Amino acid sequence: MDKCLFCDCDLDPGSEEHVFLSALGGRVATYRGSCQVCNNAFAGKETGKIDDALAESFEAVRNGLKIWTGIKAPPPTLLKAGAMPDGAEYDLAPGFVVAMRPGRLPSTITPGTEHVLVARDEADAKRLLEILGKRGTTVELGKATRVRQKAPETKVSFAFDGPKVWRTVAKTAVVGFVVLYGNEQARRHISSGLRAAIRYGAPSIENFAGWDFSNEWPAVQDLAAHARTPDARPSGYEHSLVVADVAGHCVAYVTLFGDWRFSVLLGPATGLPTRGLAVNPRDTRPARFVLSAQAPAAYAPRQPGSFQSEFELVLEHNRAAMTRAMQTWSEEAHADYAEKLTEELEAEIEAAGDDPARRQSAIEGFAEKLAVIEHGGSWSTDLENVFGEDAGALGRPKKWSPPD
Repeated sequence: MDKCLFCDCDLDPGSEEHVFLSALGGRVATYRGSCQVCNNAFAGKETGKIDDALAESFEAVRNGLKIWTGIKAPPPTLLKAGAMPDGAEYDLAPGFVVAMRPGRLPSTITPGTEHVLVARDEADAKRLLEILGKRGTTVELGKATRVRQKAPETKVSFAFDGPKVWRTVAKTAVVGFVVLYGNEQARRHISSGLRAAIRYGAPSIENFAGWDFSNEWPAVQDLAAHARTPDARPSGYEHSLVVADVAGHCVAYVTLFGDWRFSVLLGPATGLPTRGLAVNPRDTRPARFVLSAQAPAAYAPRQPGSFQSEFELVLEHNRAAMTRAMQTWSEEAHADYAEKLTEELEAEIEAAGDDPARRQSAIEGFAEKLAVIEHGGSWSTDLENVFGEDAGALGRPKKWSPPD
């Protein structure tokens, strides 16, 4: 009978364990790796929430590349990512799309003074006024204006909690070994020390796994769609795992999003053939591949001092990996933006009707607005009757009381 790789209890029926973390778009899983207790522990305080540590490290990448999880949850939103010049805060929805947060009232409002309220949209503006009404504040409305402007440059960063990340990556290697060779072979060949390091944090994971941009990597010979996902197509951002015997060791080579590399010393050489698998995390459907690779000739195991001695090399490759991901996002975002602008212009031309002068005016106005926004300015449009007839005509303030 299959047994849990981490506590050695019988797996009957076991627990679903994703090879590549579900949060990173992993959609290959097995019930032959861990029991329910151990599986839950990897996301719990007992292990320091090691799965969460890996997911959070790649939050910006998951947002920018629109990575859905393996259980069909949407990409993450980056909360309170920045603020507009007027102080309005915004989140970054998937694809780094600016999503304005609800407006906030000033901490103090002095009777008889004028205030500018910044709201996300008309409904949000009405919400703010209703709050004032509940406070017993009488409001005289001036004009309402819709403002469009380019969001300021927003900086995203990435940080990795080394040991926690390495433990989860090592778990990927161990669970992936089960998928490639079976539970019995995994328990026979994978060192008990590594399995304890993943599950309990001792011995130190640094004796087995870590960033690896110094060792030669397996040479990929073929990436073929798996029989279960015959329509799978690569994106260039695949998660991959190769297990191979190298210089007396059994080594797992794990690559995330095509560029972030880790190696894991599984134990002594096994005599098993080199095997690999990969998934495309950008596909919202399962997209699995059988990976054939040529093992390298040598391997220098990870040591407690490896990260410190290779820090600059790791940093250089991490920056390059993030730059490539952001370049892909930029190209896709500009294509989406161009499509939306086209739709907006077509709508304005259609609204102008068949009159040539009105159509020409609509085109010129659209071009002017776009130029102002793209050069960092703001484009304001006066809104009439936003708050109903009781608000009066634009520019003629009247008292407004929220509905009961």
